[in-house]
Amino acid sequence: MQPATFGMTIGLLGVMIPLLATVLGLGVAFWAIYWDHRKKQLQYEERRFMIEKGLTPPPVFPDQGHTPDECLRTGTIMVFVGIGLGLAHWVLQNAGQPGPLRWLCGVGAAVVGLYGLGNLVYYFIARNRQASSSP
Repeated sequence: MQPATFGMTIGLLGVMIPLLATVLGLGVAFWAIYWDHRKKQLQYEERRFMIEKGLTPPPVFPDQGHTPDECLRTGTIMVFVGIGLGLAHWVLQNAGQPGPLRWLCGVGAAVVGLYGLGNLVYYFIARNRQASSSP
């Protein structure tokens, strides 16, 4: 390879890799959406055929939301993972470790910890709502 064209090849790769990653990522996302739509279409077709033949199709349940118990479990785990990442950030900071790992641990601790805290708050709100609605 000629030294004059080597820089052009590297420059072309620098443009093509992000472009291909974006196009392929969008392609996979649209493919997943299409197959989910197709699955639902086939399920409804099956239900229609069962009704035409006089059979009772099984009930269709929409996706159930998270129960308060699931939110308690997820929230507790996420809060402690956030605390662990916060401790990792603190240790890396006190050790004088520069670089993106320290920053990533700090941001991850905030995001994961607050997500867990949100789940715990939802658990306490939903638990009190269930207690007041049941006789």
